[in-house]
Amino acid sequence: MIKRQQTDGQYIVIEGIDGSGKSTVSEACEEWARERGIVFFNVIEFAKREYRLPSLSDMEGINGLLIAEPTFCWIGKAIRDEIIFKRKEEKIPRYDGWETAQAFAIDRLIQFRRLIIPFLQNHPERIVIQDRSLASSLAYQPLQDQSLSTERLLELSGNRQAIEFYPTLLILIRTEASAAMARLEARTEKQDHVIFEEKDFQTKLAQRFLSDNVLGPFKKAGSVIGTVNGNLSIEEVATSVKELLSREMSKFGIIKS
Repeated sequence: MIKRQQTDGQYIVIEGIDGSGKSTVSEACEEWARERGIVFFNVIEFAKREYRLPSLSDMEGINGLLIAEPTFCWIGKAIRDEIIFKRKEEKIPRYDGWETAQAFAIDRLIQFRRLIIPFLQNHPERIVIQDRSLASSLAYQPLQDQSLSTERLLELSGNRQAIEFYPTLLILIRTEASAAMARLEARTEKQDHVIFEEKDFQTKLAQRFLSDNVLGPFKKAGSVIGTVNGNLSIEEVATSVKELLSREMSKFGIIKS
């Protein structure tokens, strides 16, 4: 496993239940970084358009990446379109928690080896902002299959890599399940149709995200854990995120507040 070094760039991941406001937080992070001279490459839009992940040659002159898990190509697209896709005619998902976890881990490993590590390694001036990460696997899959433990999930190489090259800052959006579900139901443009978008599941998920089973490996690795109240208005959430970034990222002396 490739380990994180002090000379590597800043790596920010955003976590929360479905409908928690990750898009709002991601946009606030991006705006905060742009104000400090970061020029972003949107890997999400590139993958949707080109059906592949970019190479470093596609990103010359760039010092920031916007990425997501699962990815929008290759294994990530299969995860979105097949493994976690919700079918009205099926009461039981086709794939269990362990099968789902394995797919996410491989997709995660590819993105780390192809993008995150080569982009950040020995480049302290660079930054990656990511929507979802290993924390989601540690939160979601044990709720799919109660026999799965954090320890077993960390046996998967993609998951071990995510801990070895841990995020500088993990932003957890704390949102009530009822509020998050109301947002999901009100969406008109972005409909993910995933198997997890059920109130009971999201209620359990909101609690699990706060547990050491999810956050413990990141704390032990050295990540800073920051929380944001996702029940606030969009404007208030954005302000809170920017304040969090200015407070925490300035400590590293790379991106000034």
